[in-house]
Amino acid sequence: MAIQNNIQQLREEFKGKVARLNDYLWGAGLKDPVTRIQQISFLFFLKMLEEQDIAMEKEEKLTGHKHKSIFTGKKGKFRWSYWREKTGQNLYKFVRDEVFPFIEDFHNGHANIRQIFHGAKLLIPDEVTLKRTIEIIDTIEFSRLDTDIKGDLYESLLASIESAGELGQFLTPRHIIRAIIEMINPKIGQTVFDPACGSAGFLITSYEWLKFRNSDSKNIEERDGRKIGYGDKLNKEQWKFLTEKTFHGYDVDPEMIRLALMNLILHGVEGAHIRRKDTVAGAEDEDDLRKFDVVLTNPPFAGKVDKERIKSTLPVKSNKTQILFLGYVINSLKSNGRAGIVLPEGSLFGTNKDDKEIRRYLLENAKLEAVVSMPAGVFQPYAGVKTSFLIFKRKPSPKLDEKEKIWFFDMKGDGSSLSKAKKFGPQYQNDIPKLLEFWRGGESKTKKPYSWLTPVKDIIENDYILSANTYNPYSGEEETNHREPKEILKEIETEGKKLGLTIKEVKRLL
Repeated sequence: MAIQNNIQQLREEFKGKVARLNDYLWGAGLKDPVTRIQQISFLFFLKMLEEQDIAMEKEEKLTGHKHKSIFTGKKGKFRWSYWREKTGQNLYKFVRDEVFPFIEDFHNGHANIRQIFHGAKLLIPDEVTLKRTIEIIDTIEFSRLDTDIKGDLYESLLASIESAGELGQFLTPRHIIRAIIEMINPKIGQTVFDPACGSAGFLITSYEWLKFRNSDSKNIEERDGRKIGYGDKLNKEQWKFLTEKTFHGYDVDPEMIRLALMNLILHGVEGAHIRRKDTVAGAEDEDDLRKFDVVLTNPPFAGKVDKERIKSTLPVKSNKTQILFLGYVINSLKSNGRAGIVLPEGSLFGTNKDDKEIRRYLLENAKLEAVVSMPAGVFQPYAGVKTSFLIFKRKPSPKLDEKEKIWFFDMKGDGSSLSKAKKFGPQYQNDIPKLLEFWRGGESKTKKPYSWLTPVKDIIENDYILSANTYNPYSGEEETNHREPKEILKEIETEGKKLGLTIKEVKRLL
């Protein structure tokens, strides 16, 4: 409980500072929310860049993985800790005319850092505002914040501006991401792809999982209730593959691309391949034909796509983005490659032609290993929609096998309040530990009232519906504790006497 309280305290402290920054810049004349997000993100990155550089130097001593500092020699003047002390025009001109161009013009293998700052300009209106903004950011120790809280960077900004709903961005909760990744269990040497990567939550958490799974037990740390490793058992070639060839992602929003690259770099992944790309619509290129070992994603639910713009290689043409993305994910997998995808509940039981056809295509081309039904509210405070996530493996060749069975898990709680006032704590039901325990349990992973197996034959006969509620064998079996009839009768008699006395008193007054 102390750990959870500490996490919540850090998160609230951080969000409070972000809100102050947002209000302060709005009052200083930056009325456009996207501009405010850009400017705060750039300055966040400049401070975190130095913190990450220091952390990588420490990690080099522990693991032997070479780290080339970007602040060597005369470049030391570009460290946050150096120029933050400047004041007035000296500060403003130095950041505008030297720091931003320095970051954009990297030539030592940091192509993604250049991409983040490509075309970036200092738009904070004056030196006083810049100095105050830097002072607020300087109080944030990013090195104390884990991936969960760092992942709230962009989200906190969006949540604090009026147009957040219009921008339509929200992150997948990190505890859900961790559960999906643990079930998929990616391995070193495999490629990991997210076709709707947002701020790179799935990619960053996969990176942390792979390091943890390849760490000496003596170098594993407990941090905020989870285990963190440094990947010290990886050899040079494996480390190079992990940081330069493993991670791939697309997103249509250029600001999300900036954030994804920023997060990946600050977590030590400098060679991730992140592209601005409309994954399911527009012109096709050779990347649309690439295959990956692991695909992890939470595609947009609310978007609509004109049918004439849908990519021709997608198996089912629909104006629903979740149908298009599911088809794209299936086709992006190598033979025996595995995927985890979050979907709105409606797409699992929809009765229109597109919904049924994508479910049929899924069962024909992939072995659906798990359907995990999550309660409405998991995505609060950003969305209240009920969702499920699917775990499946690409078949070597298409085949609809009626003898297969699909594992369903009914998650009633994720350890949170499931409300807009999102809170975590032991007082809230958390079925994620059971989910992971049962998933590892092999034949014993069917446990009443949480999980069960359903034959594919039954699903085919039921319009390919994949909603857990449709097949739950325990539905309606909840035990109800009824009181004894004598106790109920006695209560009625007591209440009747009270009512009689009340009627007498009313008559007396009349």
